[in-house]
This record gives sequence, C-alpha cells and structure tokens, in this order.
Amino acid sequence: MTAGAVAERLATLDRLAAERGIDLEADAPVGRLTTLRVGGPADRMTVVETVDQLVAAAELARDAGVPGGVLGKGSDLVVADAGVRGLIIRNRAGFIEIDGTTVRAEGGAPMAALVKRCTAAGLAGIEFGISIPGSVGGAVWANAGAHGGEMQDVVRRVRAWSPEGGAVVQLGGDECAFAYRESRFKSSGEIVLEAELALESGDPRSIASRVAELQAHRRATQPLGDQNAGSVFRNPPGDFAGRLIDEAGLKGLRIGSAEVSTLHANFIVADRGGRASDVRAVGDEVRRVVAERTGVELRYEIEFVGDWPELDPAASALAGVT
Repeated sequence: MTAGAVAERLATLDRLAAERGIDLEADAPVGRLTTLRVGGPADRMTVVETVDQLVAAAELARDAGVPGGVLGKGSDLVVADAGVRGLIIRNRAGFIEIDGTTVRAEGGAPMAALVKRCTAAGLAGIEFGISIPGSVGGAVWANAGAHGGEMQDVVRRVRAWSPEGGAVVQLGGDECAFAYRESRFKSSGEIVLEAELALESGDPRSIASRVAELQAHRRATQPLGDQNAGSVFRNPPGDFAGRLIDEAGLKGLRIGSAEVSTLHANFIVADRGGRASDVRAVGDEVRRVVAERTGVELRYEIEFVGDWPELDPAASALAGVT
C-alpha cells in the first residue's frame, strides 16, 4: 500500500471516529506499553473500558479499512522500532463475575487479578495463572500456561467478536482449537471479549499457599526486575528451551541493547531506551546457535508485531489480545 493510500485510510479512520464519538491518539507510544518497553508508535490508539466500546472500536477499524488489533497487558510482544500500522485498541474492559464455581472474566482483566479473586472465593484450578503477566484475553488467545496448567484446562466458553459480519459469537472450549500456545484466535481475526471458566471449590488457605509458592518461584527464577517479554521460545517436545540455551553457553549473550538473561536463559532482557531490533537479533542468534549445536529448531513464543521488514504486511498490527 502506498503512503498516499495509508494516509487516506487514516483520514477515513479519523473522520469515522469523530462521527462515532471515539477518541483516538495519533502516533501513540504503544511500544512503551508492553512489558518489554521497546518499539515504536501506533498510527492510532484508543482506550476502551467496556466490551461494547471494544466492539465499537473493532468495527471502526474494519469500516475504515485499516488493520486493527487489541493490546491488553502487553506481555509476549515485541513491537517493531518502526511502529505499528493501523489502530491499536487498548483493552481495559476487565469485569470479573463469580457464580459458584463458574467465573466470567472480560478480556482486559489481568490474569493476576483473576487469580486473586478466585483464591479469595476458594476456587481452585487457575493458580498457574499467577505466573502469566498478561490479560485474560491474551491468555486465551495464546492458550497461555505455566506450572503444568494451561487455559484450555479451565476455559468452558468464549465470547468473541468476529470480523465476518461483525457478529459476536459464543464458542465452547472444544471449538477454540487449543493446542500448545495456540488457539483459533491466532488466525481467525476474532477478538476475545470474555471467557467463562469452570473451576473447583477448594480451601482458600490451601489455594493461597499454592499461589504464594508459585509467586515465590517466579520471583526466584525469572528476571522480573528487568524489561522482558516473558518466555521467548516454546519448549520443544520433551525438553526445555531454557536448558538448551543454557547448555549452549548463551546466557549473557548481548547484541546492542538486549541480552539473554543470566538468571533464566529463555528470557531476553532489554536496556532502558533499547531497540526492538536488538531483541530480535539476540533471539535469531540464539535460534541459530542452538540449531547448529543440537539440531533443535526453537520456535518463538513471543510475537513480533508491526513494521518488521521480513513480516507480511497483513501481520503489521496486533492480531489478538495479550
């Protein structure tokens, strides 16, 4: 698409937003809103507080013909230094409702807040989520997991907005095509609005003890004090990416403003004011060395979004919620 065509579509976006009463921020520093805190701006960004506002913003992007994507807590994302084209919707719709052992959580709810609410209510099964720094929508989108648990273990239903006709659809957990760090939402363009979870009754003190244990383990083993995007690579079958990287002697590998964490080898940390391109360069070098020494091709778990030269333009906006 030519620069002129891009400008024309953004002008249409601005006009429609004004007509519909949706506030937009131009050249919004979206990279700083990720947990890695590197990367450039989005052409436009809007902040939503309710599911209805989220749907309205998604429809706005569709009607203007610009890429649209949703940003939750910003984990597992590396935004290109050149930024992101189109409209980014920052999702703050985070209502949580508990009815017996059924929990309904909007996509913008932080996973940590969800776990704490469920713990106080004596509900077990979601404790692993305390180690997921993203939002509920992002966790469903990626089938996020930790400590042997995954979202597919607890998700009963998902309510999502579909770009096909703008319908809101109800999906059973078995319709979400969950797999290791995968779901249908990564390719369908559907936006997770709300997830319904099926949990189990338990002793609040025992659940709280388990959550505290997992929190302590995370603090002891992950570089939480540094800018990072979470686990960089998926674990290969029967092994751990961190072990392979560590045994390859790559802890502390630095390129420019980014390096492999010396605390946990499956994390890349970035300096303040660092560059996304350095993070990508470190990750690609890790993949090259591990493949050369072990024959294992590591797959990225983090998502690279925005104007990366080698990415398809269709992937230049955030496809889901994180």
